Amino acid sequence: MKYALVTGGSRGIGRAVCIKLAQAGNPVIINYVNNDDAARQTLAEVEALGVKGELLKFDAASPEAIEQAIDKWESEHPDDYIGILVNNAGIRKDNLMIFMQNEEWNDVLNTTLNGFFYITRRLLKGMMTKRNGRIINMASLSGLKGMPGQVNYSASKAALIGATKALAQEVAPRKITVNAVAQGLLKAI
Repeated sequence: MKYALVTGGSRGIGRAVCIKLAQAGNPVIINYVNNDDAARQTLAEVEALGVKGELLKFDAASPEAIEQAIDKWESEHPDDYIGILVNNAGIRKDNLMIFMQNEEWNDVLNTTLNGFFYITRRLLKGMMTKRNGRIINMASLSGLKGMPGQVNYSASKAALIGATKALAQEVAPRKITVNAVAQGLLKAI
């Protein structure tokens, strides 16, 4: 069975993506880092649609945590694979660059950009073997035009857009698509 993995899937855009994937009939793996309650709520919404859902807790900025979590998932699902990946995990630590601390820069790039790299690299083998896969990277208008007070966030999203373009060309011959979605400002409803 082909599963969809949504990083940062417990809240906000990630939750909405999980629900849309479930509505389309895809079994969904909901990744999250800390908020157990929100993750369980998203899982309940996915399962209410009659679709299999699972939680997979790991930090997208930690290559070791990613390897452990996906290895464990694969050992528990020997006949299944992750064929849809939505790289949604990301954080913001807004600050003017003159005041930006090293951690604010590194944390944002580690989650958004390095997280994309670690998770996508890990799952590409399975997609390439199956000659099928869909990778969707959640970018941002900040990555296209830049935003004051968001040098770190804008840099991470711009790099993600460039990585998307390059990877799409690398894996297209294996019938794997790679796209970026650059949403604008969102208002909570």
